[in-house]
Amino acid sequence: MRMNPRSAATEARLLTGTLTCLRERGVAGTTSRDIAAAAGVNLAAITYHFGSKDELVARALLHAVRQWLEPAKRALDGDGDPAAKALEAIALLQRSFDEARDLLPAYFEALVRAPHDDALRRGIDQLLAELRALLHRQIQVQKDQGLLPGWVEPDAMAALLLALADGIALHAALAPEAIDHGAIAVQVAQLLLAARTT
Repeated sequence: MRMNPRSAATEARLLTGTLTCLRERGVAGTTSRDIAAAAGVNLAAITYHFGSKDELVARALLHAVRQWLEPAKRALDGDGDPAAKALEAIALLQRSFDEARDLLPAYFEALVRAPHDDALRRGIDQLLAELRALLHRQIQVQKDQGLLPGWVEPDAMAALLLALADGIALHAALAPEAIDHGAIAVQVAQLLLAARTT
């Protein structure tokens, strides 16, 4: 079923307004009234389009993370040498990280609240499953092409890379001046290249 353009525009405004509020106030400090005001819509639009504020917050965070990842995902899904695609994806993720830095505290707040909030938990579970699947596919392709050694297990490696990314982002949010994510990205790229079989 297609959504009418007006309805789609309202949803887009709600998502954008929610992200604005999350950057300014965090998850706990963002109210439905704040979101409606930032989006320039009636308060009832939140429940009409998303069912609840928590569902909207979860969808907004998912939307933002997908936008950050989309350039890297396109690079990984494209044609060409897998190692070159991985290096391009790392560079694109660095750029996205710089653009996303102001939303990191809200993302981590959502992770902490997720076990106690069904909407956030569903959204985080969906996001992490998508990311694990993307990484699994890329790792499996490189294994199938003989570019990664046989000991690399795609599920476990995908989970490890996600945990690493979250850890880097968490430390960058806590102490931005102490974390040089560019230098870390170079190290990750070197590890990926070193793991390739010859």
